[in-house]
Amino acid sequence: MHNRSTPIIFDVPPTFKVESIVGQGAYGAVCKATFRDDLIALKKIPHYSKSEDAARRVLREIEVLQKLQFCEQIVGCRLFFRPTSGEKDVYVVMDYIPSDLSSVIKNSHIPLDENIVRYISCQLFLAIRALHRCNILHRDVSTRNILIHYNSQVFLCDFGLSRFFDPDEQLSFGVVTQWYRAPEIILDAEYGYPSDVWSVGVILGELLLRRHLFPGKPNDSANQLNLIFYLIGTPPATVFDRGQPFEKASVNAKNYTLAYIERCPCPSTLVKLLSSSHTLAKSGTNPQKSPLVQLVEQLLQFDPNKRPSADEALRHPWFDPCRDFINEMITLQDSEPIPQFTSPKNRTLENLLACIEERVPIFCEDLLVEDEAVDAGKSGA
Repeated sequence: MHNRSTPIIFDVPPTFKVESIVGQGAYGAVCKATFRDDLIALKKIPHYSKSEDAARRVLREIEVLQKLQFCEQIVGCRLFFRPTSGEKDVYVVMDYIPSDLSSVIKNSHIPLDENIVRYISCQLFLAIRALHRCNILHRDVSTRNILIHYNSQVFLCDFGLSRFFDPDEQLSFGVVTQWYRAPEIILDAEYGYPSDVWSVGVILGELLLRRHLFPGKPNDSANQLNLIFYLIGTPPATVFDRGQPFEKASVNAKNYTLAYIERCPCPSTLVKLLSSSHTLAKSGTNPQKSPLVQLVEQLLQFDPNKRPSADEALRHPWFDPCRDFINEMITLQDSEPIPQFTSPKNRTLENLLACIEERVPIFCEDLLVEDEAVDAGKSGA
């Protein structure tokens, strides 16, 4: 993990003018920069050679970004390169989008009526649909990882934790920003596509309330679960039975949950909370009967098997005003063949590095010529 007190060096040619750091995390940093007089976001993914795990993660992120550019709701990437110095870093030139959904929700001067919430939400589900169609879990869907233009066009970003989904393979649990983490991940149970859907449900709730839905204490899974139980109600104890979704939850998590259910079972208060939304009040509909509230209820089911898929969510009647747009985007997605990804399993570090370096060339001026040709092709399309 990068020490935030250490200056981040962007080892890039003079073609790039670095202005300021706009994002920083465990697996990289993003700066605002100019590139041939064009404002861009430049992401540095450092130290891909330090371990097999690091190399697998970087290879996955590169391939997801490169191969899902057909989806208009995924952040646009123009160029991938390695520095000429020989450092084992990857740089990604991306479209610069000045704001994220977190800052929009916090800014009370930015209106969020029901139509805007609907447009944002359908785009987010389209991005998730594209990923899941390609057998990819994002695993960190949060408001900070959703970029937004002034015209409410949104783009999902940060695929550092993304993973190709194999139902027979054990997935790690320390994923997803805590407040957006699904119960099955908190309880160390098996998880899959519904965990991304849960995160979207949390975001819809935040768009309605303009505040966090489950603001748990940092690194406190018990507190996070308590907030979930209080809002959506306690699940039946049978969710831990053989053949049920939480059968393989950790012993400690199972015991804690069963004790909580026995000690203080509680009904859902979600509808009551969402009914206090000013957005719904302004829409003139009865909040208790709002299709949007019903959708959020479905997305935030404790049992992952009861949550709708991204595809099913997009077919919800609440999205009917966006139906033509949704159908157009789905047709575009489905016209693209499902890309083939490199399996990182059973590969040595040397082999993983070769895969990365095959996909990401060392910077040279010829790359700029190729980038211009791609841009010209897009504008002529």
